[in-house]
This record gives sequence, C-alpha cells and structure tokens, in this order.
Amino acid sequence: MDLVRLLIIVHATLGGIALISGSISMFSKKGSQLHKRTGKLFVGSMILSAAISIPVCFTPGHENMLLFSIAVFTIYCILSGQRALLFKPTNLLHLKLWKDWLISGVMFSFGIALMLEGTFKLLYPNGPTLLFYFFGILSLFFSIQDFLFFAKKNKPANEFIKRHIGLMSGAYTSSFTAFLLAGLQLKHWLVWIVPTVLITIWIIYWMRKYSKI
Repeated sequence: MDLVRLLIIVHATLGGIALISGSISMFSKKGSQLHKRTGKLFVGSMILSAAISIPVCFTPGHENMLLFSIAVFTIYCILSGQRALLFKPTNLLHLKLWKDWLISGVMFSFGIALMLEGTFKLLYPNGPTLLFYFFGILSLFFSIQDFLFFAKKNKPANEFIKRHIGLMSGAYTSSFTAFLLAGLQLKHWLVWIVPTVLITIWIIYWMRKYSKI
C-alpha cells in the first residue's frame, strides 16, 4: 500500500468518526458532558482529517482544489469555533485577540483567492466556477463577521455561545458534505450547497433562541 492510499484511508476513517461524534454533539443538550466529550472528539478527528486531506489534494491523480477549499474552511471553523468559547465576559481581559485576527485574516485572504480562482475558471465553460464563488463568498462573509465582532466594544454576554454554535456547525457541514461526496459518491454540484443551506437554517434557529436569553 502506497503512502497516498494510506493517507486517504486514515482521512476517511477520521472523517467518519468526526461525522458520528459531531452528530451526537449537535443533537445532545448544550453544555452536557455528552455534548462536551463528543465535541472534543469531533474537534480532534475533524482537524486531523482535514489536515491529512490537504497534501492528498495536491498529489498527482488526486488534485482537487474544491476539496482543498473545504479542508481549509473546516480548519478555520474548528479553530475559530473553539476560540469562541474564550470570549466569555469574564475572560475578555486575558484574551490574546491577535490570534483571532490572524485566523480570520488568513480566511479573508483565502476567500479572495477563491473568488479569483472562480473568475479564472470562467475561461473554462465546463469548470466548477459557481462552487469557487460560493465558497469564496462564504469565506469572506464569515471572516468579515469575525472582524465586526472583534471590533465591537460591548459584546453581548451570550455572543460567544452563538459564535461557537455557528462555527462548529460550519465545520460539521464540511464533514457531512465530504461524506456525501466521497462516501456516497454523489457528484452533483447541489451536494456542495444543499448541506450548507440546511445547516444555515439550523444555525439561524439557535441564534434566535439564544438571542431571547
């Protein structure tokens, strides 16, 4: 078995663990031990799975810029989603905010790169131009929302929870999309978009719920 094949197997295995643990964490009671434990398992397996997929996406015969984009977006969501928990009102004075600006700044630059790649793909009528624009806009939207949040002086007490839910749900979307693409071999372009739309509805529901608290 060659190295690339081994990396793909490990990546898929970790992705499966992330999908299962993420599903349990998402639908379990927020703040419960089950939610925290499965959440930690989701974070660890998802980060490793996404990181392993990056070199594979540039391996001859396995080149895939869209899957690379999902991997980068996933890592961003996981890192920012975990750091969102540090924005508790009692912890703001001890927070190293430059790390958050750095993470979101990288994501903003990546979003611009995806938009430029999508524009370049216009030269190829059969290229997946729409998907590059879709993920480019999504990356820019998330990072701009981050900048606005960081710059806000008076942050609502429950804002960190809403950010955590939104970003971790974004990471879960990535694992679910990858499962549909690689696991079920569904190749239609809607596979890239429909999970995002459904999870967005889920996020809006929780955002409104916590806005009432």
